[in-house]
Amino acid sequence: MRNFFYKIPQSLRKNRLIAYGLLVLTIATCFTGMGRLSRDDSIESWLGEKSPVIQQQRELERVFGNNEDMAIIVEAKDGDIFSEQSLLALHRLHEKLQSYRSRLQTDPNTPLNHIREIVSLVNVPVNDVNGDSLYTHPFIGSSIPKSTQGRQTMRARALSDIDLLRRFVSSDGRIAAISLKTDFGRLSDSNESTEKIDEAAIESQILGLDVDSLTKDETSNSDTEDTQVSKSPPLSYKEYALFSRAVKELVAEADVASSFTIHYAGLPELIAFHVTIGSENKVIFSGLFLIMMAVLLLLFRHPSFVLWCMCIPILTVILTFGLQGWSGLPSSDLAAAMALLLIIIGVADAVHIMAEYRRHRLGGDDHTKAIAESMSKAGLSCLLTSLTTMVAFLSLYLVKPNFHTATFGLFTTLGLGIAFILTLVLLPLLLDVWRPSYKNVSVSKIKENDNVDIENARGFYAWFPARVCQHPSLTLALFFAIFSPVMVGVIFLKVDSNPLESFDESTYIRQAAAVADKYMGGTQNIDFMVNTGAVDALYDARVLHTMDKLQQRMREHFGDLIVTDTSIVNVLKRINQQFHGNDSSYYVLPDNNEKLGQLLFLFNTASPDERRKLIGDDFDAAKITFGLRNSGSSAYIDLVNTANKWGGEMFSDLKTDYPELEVVTAGGVVIFMTLFERIADSQITCFLITLLVVTITLLFMFRSLKIGLLATIPNLVPVLVTFGVMGWLGVTMNNVTMIIAPIILGIAVDDTIHFVNRLRSLLEKGSSIDMSIRQTFLEVGKALTFTTVILSAGMLTLLYSSNAEFRAFAYLSSAALFTALAAEFMVTPALVKLFLTRTEKAPISEGKSYEVSA
Repeated sequence: MRNFFYKIPQSLRKNRLIAYGLLVLTIATCFTGMGRLSRDDSIESWLGEKSPVIQQQRELERVFGNNEDMAIIVEAKDGDIFSEQSLLALHRLHEKLQSYRSRLQTDPNTPLNHIREIVSLVNVPVNDVNGDSLYTHPFIGSSIPKSTQGRQTMRARALSDIDLLRRFVSSDGRIAAISLKTDFGRLSDSNESTEKIDEAAIESQILGLDVDSLTKDETSNSDTEDTQVSKSPPLSYKEYALFSRAVKELVAEADVASSFTIHYAGLPELIAFHVTIGSENKVIFSGLFLIMMAVLLLLFRHPSFVLWCMCIPILTVILTFGLQGWSGLPSSDLAAAMALLLIIIGVADAVHIMAEYRRHRLGGDDHTKAIAESMSKAGLSCLLTSLTTMVAFLSLYLVKPNFHTATFGLFTTLGLGIAFILTLVLLPLLLDVWRPSYKNVSVSKIKENDNVDIENARGFYAWFPARVCQHPSLTLALFFAIFSPVMVGVIFLKVDSNPLESFDESTYIRQAAAVADKYMGGTQNIDFMVNTGAVDALYDARVLHTMDKLQQRMREHFGDLIVTDTSIVNVLKRINQQFHGNDSSYYVLPDNNEKLGQLLFLFNTASPDERRKLIGDDFDAAKITFGLRNSGSSAYIDLVNTANKWGGEMFSDLKTDYPELEVVTAGGVVIFMTLFERIADSQITCFLITLLVVTITLLFMFRSLKIGLLATIPNLVPVLVTFGVMGWLGVTMNNVTMIIAPIILGIAVDDTIHFVNRLRSLLEKGSSIDMSIRQTFLEVGKALTFTTVILSAGMLTLLYSSNAEFRAFAYLSSAALFTALAAEFMVTPALVKLFLTRTEKAPISEGKSYEVSA
């Protein structure tokens, strides 16, 4: 194998024109492929069309549409949302937002075309009783009360209406919310007739006609079971950012800043915020290149080495994304992470070969021999390190936690393979073009030659291994005395993820969430659809009463999470109360089918559009929506699992009459929890796959079962230290830090492979174990140090990110890499010294063997 790597530079030199031609052709092809690269961040692209959670979401959207809404929360600066000034400002803001319809006429492609409905205190429908009749009207309507008494009456009505409280107005009357219902998050496009109805509605609005009267009959049957739908086009998160910007421009035009403090919340705004901070990538990548070039220049002292080393990761990124473009597999939000890792890791092999080349040149070898020897000595190590790191990422593809993570794992693996091939092929050719002359090498520099007198060598890389060889047991004891207390923190490690809390409390998105959680209906939601599978089943009082019991049980058990709950049950209770003089004791469901049927009939007659948001057109399905406070994934998982369990148990008695009855759980929380659980479950498998490959590689390197197994210790230590640091600092295992274990293990073993491969080479030449260890430090110690510095510095550029999860990944990765280096300098040589003994002096290739001491 070493002979193979030794001959590569000579073979390339003879066929340089062919090599250059193939390289140019490959780059041109991949540049074209990059132009074909698409992006898809839609929900179904992450989980897959056949995912049960996607199917449930489709089922709910088929009946009730989506609920991925943006919330504009306005805080009255005078302390009363019902003061004349505040009501005028709210009315003005609502009207300005409604003007999106007219803008669609002049610019159909405006980002505002994602708006489907705008609801606030101005137009939210409320029910009132007049004799035996029920009628619906907008809460505020087209004009505000002129008298103080009228506004106070309106305030009292709002604060006593459970359907408005915390949904559109805070309990202290100081804050109001405007809901912008969007088509984001929809898994399917509406059918053609529905789109035409929307256009007709817009035209009618302009003409001043009653839109509802024109559309309600036509849309009533638009969402039937056999409606033909077409798949939505790939969705880019940039659309959320453009939408957010357009909405904020409308708000600015309303000129309400003097009356309100305005907050923006909801999933669309959270995604838009993510996109906005994505601009930080330019700074992160710029800093990454500057740091890498500075470290390379410090190590190699010549610009040619810096330039040629940086060519490898740059070309790797181009070729990898180009191949992904030709493959037809879409990119996602993980593209930046893939590019960052390819740049950081892709340069490592080049650094090792360049370091070996420089050492040979300083030792007096000419260019031809130096590059051949460098490839011979470092080539096998680079191959093995590339393979182990590739396995760490390939495991993400093999376990397939979701489509985009699997794609990320596949192409990162491919990219690392490309980086290795480019290192072998490109570096010799580039060094033929430009390299340091090394004409005046001083005697002091020649100390780095293979023939150096180890006993007289100076410096850290000579002194430290001598101490380790003299006191291996003490070295191990010292190492674990330092790091064991850190590793103990593993017992405090928690698995949890909270996307909002990954941002600083000073950011507007966190401030909006705090207001929404404290005063309004929370920042998240979960939907239940009780689908009986039988027409008019909701006229059965047992179904509605069971829904009522489920809502009450959920509120009582999860009172710290659930802020609001909305369903047809709430509406019917409220109507029943109104028919009994607003007596609060009548805020209950009637017991018999006849009375419930009358209330349902009245509500459907008075407000068919509002009824469609809560009950299917065939009265066979009903929706329950719970508004939730922001919390971690563990709390949400408990809520979702418990709700699913209770839903199945509480409706089980009705299955005799409704055998097709099912309780479907959907919404943003359910989808996020599904993604998180898949990632969490997959990482154990990923880690075990990587550990198995690392162990097999070490067994191959040592040719000894016991030593190979012992050698896994310095590679497991960085992982345990990382988890320990997370435990002590309270950093949770979230959807970002989850993937750190297999990646760190795959990278950490690189140092061991380079160290052991060089150690074996020296032992084959007949050197003693002590001399081989010390010589190994002199030859690869500096390269190991600088690759660790480069990798860590590259990771630390993520500290610039506004996302705390990325920052945690940065410093945790760096801590793991330096721990791996410390383990390589202390644990690996100490284990070799303690357990590896020579039994005969013939080279390994000629029958030399090593035994494990007792």
